[in-house]
Amino acid sequence: MADGRPALPQQLDLIDGEREEPALTGIMLNDPDTGEDLGRSAVSRPESVEAAIVAADHVAASSAWSAQDFGARTNLLTSFADVLDERQEELAAADTVDSGVPITVTRMFAGGLSDVVHEAVTHARRLKLHRSLADNVGLHLLPWGPVAVLAPFNAPAFIAVKKTAYALAAGCPVLLKPSPHAPHAANLIADAMQEALNAHGLPGGYFQLLHGDAEVGGQLAEDPRVRCVTFTGSRAGGQSVAGSAASSSLKPLQLECGSNNPAIVRADADIERTADALVAGMTKLNGQWCEGPGTVFVHERQHDQLIDAVLDRLSGIAVGPARDPGTAFGPQANATQRDNVLHAIERLQDLGAKVEGRGDDAGRSGYFVPPTVVHGISADHTMAEIFGPVLTVHSVTDDAQALELANSRLGGLAAYVFTSDLEQGLGLGARMDAGEVKVNGTSLLDMHPGSVQSFWAGSGIGGHGNAELIRFFLGSRIVGVDPPDAPI
Repeated sequence: MADGRPALPQQLDLIDGEREEPALTGIMLNDPDTGEDLGRSAVSRPESVEAAIVAADHVAASSAWSAQDFGARTNLLTSFADVLDERQEELAAADTVDSGVPITVTRMFAGGLSDVVHEAVTHARRLKLHRSLADNVGLHLLPWGPVAVLAPFNAPAFIAVKKTAYALAAGCPVLLKPSPHAPHAANLIADAMQEALNAHGLPGGYFQLLHGDAEVGGQLAEDPRVRCVTFTGSRAGGQSVAGSAASSSLKPLQLECGSNNPAIVRADADIERTADALVAGMTKLNGQWCEGPGTVFVHERQHDQLIDAVLDRLSGIAVGPARDPGTAFGPQANATQRDNVLHAIERLQDLGAKVEGRGDDAGRSGYFVPPTVVHGISADHTMAEIFGPVLTVHSVTDDAQALELANSRLGGLAAYVFTSDLEQGLGLGARMDAGEVKVNGTSLLDMHPGSVQSFWAGSGIGGHGNAELIRFFLGSRIVGVDPPDAPI
């Protein structure tokens, strides 16, 4: 780092094994700690996107990858994992600048990337790609073909590596496009994959990197040679991707979009433990977590006590620059993200809500938004997600009212229940419209290795869970002899 500026990798496309300079004509990138300009984001030229699609289509059409012995895929991904391990610190630093998430957290993510790749190999090995259903009738699982991986800004390295590894393990060539707000970790990932491909003498069309905004993403999504698309981001972004994908050819989509995740706090909940969990959940990734608790419905007897307990914990959070190892809560990723959160808070305040938090961090440079609690307003005004460190709290009279209000949110990814009666809590959670409902906790991790989580209530298309992710990249094909005596 020179003069306080972070050292960042150059933004370069990777097209058919060659690094190319894209146009640096995208949005202005800024250091989230200070707001300082870092230069513009890259935008791949249309002809570069076309060349990448041609290369991916070529290797898919030749069956060079899908027909490879599975050992070859394993060798490539193992080498990829090894290089990621060697570059952990670079990946963590790039993720911190791209997302504003504290370096201690991005180091944990970077340290686990190789495990993510090895897990992709494990899940691919468990699949029965070919099996007999009857004499002369077989079921085959085959890769769709080239896949566009459209990655977000809030956990850029983790999502890019996971989707890439599972797609390649399934046999799909990958076209990776990071968020224009978060291009740096993706370039390090491309370096690692290029090194692995070169080590095994494999064509560059298996993995390629492109840059840009919705226009480039749309070009990928709408091209019929791109056979499937996986996207993580906002609802508006997911709708745009779906529209592009449907404009010329329908194709499999996995869209993980926004969600206002409800939390129900029953009358018998331990308020101190509940406050611990809610604060941990609302501040993960600086509040930029699509499954973080958003709207809380607490029994009226516990309302004031819960707010006091949450505010007490917020006052003790170490807010600071993301690159400082002593920071527990850093800035928002970029100016647009910060402004969106602040505007959402201001809207609720203008409607009469009471807004409280740990202070306004006056005089701090960068894109800081303090963790905030909003209450004293009708639940009709808190329907949509606030993708940031904001918790809206509402008083309810009983579980029935809490459930009705929880299921009216624009949610569907996650939900939470807090209670001392686990049987009642599990029963209540089973009736919440979300793909994952956690009782008495807000951890980032899946509750079980076999977790399968669908995206409910408009929060996306498909779902996640490791077994489901590998299956997304594979289509089914029945091949057999048609019975000569079929009745019709």
